[in-house]
Amino acid sequence: MKGLDTFGMIKLINFARSQVRQGLSHPDVSPERFLEGDEYLKPVIEDDALLYSIDDIFDLAEKEAQSSTKKTPETTYSHEQVLQMIRQIDQLREQAVYYRSALQKTYLEKLELLELTASFEANVRLTKIDIHETMLQDTVRTDAYRDFIYDNKHLFAGKVVLDVGCGTGILSLFCAKAGAAKVIAVDNSAIIEKAREIVFENGLSDTIQCLRGKIEDINLPVKKVDIIISEWMGYCLLYEAMLDSIIWARNHYLDSAGLMIPSHATLQLSLFADDDYISDKVTFWNSVYGFKMSCMRAKSYDDIVIRTVKTDNVPSRSVTFLELPLHTVQKDDLTITAADFCLTAAQDVDQLHGFVIHFDIFFTTGQDKEISDAAISFTTGPSGSETHWQQALALIDISKSGTATLKASEQIQGSIALRKGNEYFRELEISIQWQAVDAQRDEKASMSVRRQTWLMR
Repeated sequence: MKGLDTFGMIKLINFARSQVRQGLSHPDVSPERFLEGDEYLKPVIEDDALLYSIDDIFDLAEKEAQSSTKKTPETTYSHEQVLQMIRQIDQLREQAVYYRSALQKTYLEKLELLELTASFEANVRLTKIDIHETMLQDTVRTDAYRDFIYDNKHLFAGKVVLDVGCGTGILSLFCAKAGAAKVIAVDNSAIIEKAREIVFENGLSDTIQCLRGKIEDINLPVKKVDIIISEWMGYCLLYEAMLDSIIWARNHYLDSAGLMIPSHATLQLSLFADDDYISDKVTFWNSVYGFKMSCMRAKSYDDIVIRTVKTDNVPSRSVTFLELPLHTVQKDDLTITAADFCLTAAQDVDQLHGFVIHFDIFFTTGQDKEISDAAISFTTGPSGSETHWQQALALIDISKSGTATLKASEQIQGSIALRKGNEYFRELEISIQWQAVDAQRDEKASMSVRRQTWLMR
């Protein structure tokens, strides 16, 4: 309506809203109905967005008037137009309320997610601390490294050492105490901050430099190192694929006459037979309180199981199916397409239940040394002291392969393949093909050729 000032427009808006609230679909908006008095200066709707936009409406009207070359006739609004404007305003208000509510809900959900994430990260940190505690308390592992370093201080005196995947920095501390001129400790996780504190606490900050990042991505303060030391071994030796980084570091940073510690690793295979374990972990699912749950046992045959195996349940000597000389091994060597093996039963076996895989580690004093020259070594096999790596157990799916009875001196001959998983590079895929052979008669036993594949994930 022409001639309304700011207060008049406020009164018009509030009057129209009051009429609609009373249920009048076509209110009379004649000026005399609302201009007199101050009754309609009070907002009908709290925080009415339209009232805050009156100045913008006047500015827009003024610009339109200035841009028009024709004389604009007096503008009037019908009852229907006023009601339509009010309806549109109410719709916008409802939308604003909805968006405000949705935004608040999203904010609260995000806040809850942040709280859960913080809790998860705290648990991860605790878990990682537990892992390092477990490794440090593994005396078979830690003592072997310490003994080699301290027994061969002449190899470390005045040398530059690179510790890849240093964790808490225990190996770096050993090397510094053995006389190394400089130790570069590298780790890609937050544990490096703890390692830095530990180094400072032990007064070795001048010798040990801690760097965070992947060895492939960071820049070392030196071009070459004399020694690379690392505890890179995972379950089944190669699980988690850290050896790839060790090989990269060796190829880029190790001096031509440098030393790898440890120097050699081997993977070993042996037979497994344990009726009690199969009863507790596999056939248990055949009848659970009288109910069949056989579908639950499928994973037992699909996945590698990490556990401690007793020597009584290993009816054969172990054989080496992979040897890794750390001074020369390349990434391609970590994939085995078919490594032959022959396992001889040391006793009668009523039922062959699977295969046991473990690894041995060797420390030699030079690139030209062989495993037989190693003064210090350790095994993760059933015959040695228990380590945190335990053993990898591959159970035979008897429902597919059938039963397998062995007599003493009978052999299991076959081949084993090992490679990284298809879906996740840290996984391992292990395939074994085998057949029983009567060595005394030099003929195949009744067992047919069998094959099975397991994943370690």
